[in-house]
Amino acid sequence: MIDLSKYVDPYERRARLYPSLLCLFPVMLGLYSAYPYVYKTLSGLVALAAAVGVLQFFSHLARDRGKRLEPILFSEWGGMPSVKLLRYNDSNISTPIKIRYHEKLASKSGISAPTQESERLNPHVADQIYQSWSDYLRAKTRSSKKFPMIFKENVNYGFRRNLLGLKKYCLFSGLVALIMIASPVYQSKAFSSEQMSFGVVVSVYIIVFSLVVNRKWVKLTAYAYAKQLIEAINV
Repeated sequence: MIDLSKYVDPYERRARLYPSLLCLFPVMLGLYSAYPYVYKTLSGLVALAAAVGVLQFFSHLARDRGKRLEPILFSEWGGMPSVKLLRYNDSNISTPIKIRYHEKLASKSGISAPTQESERLNPHVADQIYQSWSDYLRAKTRSSKKFPMIFKENVNYGFRRNLLGLKKYCLFSGLVALIMIASPVYQSKAFSSEQMSFGVVVSVYIIVFSLVVNRKWVKLTAYAYAKQLIEAINV
């Protein structure tokens, strides 16, 4: 079995590569079921594919789909989570703690904090300050060893966002797999117990992607990451 850690860094592997490989999973299962010789040949080419950069291609594909979706998500949510949490008019963080965060961020970043009144009168300027603070915190918390929880939540968010970006491709992959697994029916052949099992697995895969992989599922991790990022000001 190929060691993926040799080809991509931890974030890229977990948040970008795994979603793309998960998207290909049904097709590979379908190939194994319907065309075992083709599957065997492809399996033998996996190491070569990794060596020539195909894994990186899939990683970038997942990232691009996720990044393309991200502005749409932020717009629906009322702004970037780390920016929204710092607003006075957001109640996810209590006002006294939020004021303390503002004071610390202003002191450490050198960017003055807006008041409640200035945020109300000019929310765009206030958001620019909160965005700058978010950028400051991200730059200060890049070490996965020093900030393991931030790294973990960032990976979780990246994985879910990128998987949602690939959702339609994953569903298409599942449908193609079902057609391949069902091919014995069209050839007037009986299903084997193995093919029946594969069909169930792919059907569950399609149901999970249809019902679970959605914007709310991504939002949970987006806010978990944003909270961990903001709380890093206490470290």
